Amino acid sequence: RAGVTKGALYFHFASKEELATEIVNSEEAEAAKLVQDVFANDSPPLQKVIDITFRWAHEIQSNPVVRAGVRLIIEQGTYNNPMPVPYAQWESIVLELLASAQERGELERTVDAKAMAEFIVSSFTGSQIVSQVVSGHEDLIQRVERMWQLLLMGMLPQGAPIIFFPRLDR
Repeated sequence: RAGVTKGALYFHFASKEELATEIVNSEEAEAAKLVQDVFANDSPPLQKVIDITFRWAHEIQSNPVVRAGVRLIIEQGTYNNPMPVPYAQWESIVLELLASAQERGELERTVDAKAMAEFIVSSFTGSQIVSQVVSGHEDLIQRVERMWQLLLMGMLPQGAPIIFFPRLDR
């Protein structure tokens, strides 16, 4: 609870949609900061993709603004102006990192990086939705870990050692 009356809230926002947009903007600012932090470390590109998903899953679990923003983005059916931009932004970030990993030989050459970026974002979004329904996001980290365990088997070059680790400790 915010500790304010509806009247006070609507004094600052002309509509529920305007309030929702502000929440999503705050959530997107948190996402940008997280991505900037991950890009600043010296991990390989594929590890950065993994780290982003784990850190974002943790934010969903622990940050009410992020959780609310994600929920609002997912539940777009009630808005006059749908918000597909967050998905496109995530896909662009993941694609950039996957392309870099492919150039470095850390991603199987036959993997379509664009299709894989779309699939990772879709899988991660699906994990969030199912986790919300099943456990109120309590099992989100475990679902993301399973997602990566399965995805990495098809993404890494054949015979390559598994040097990428699904983990939150970054």
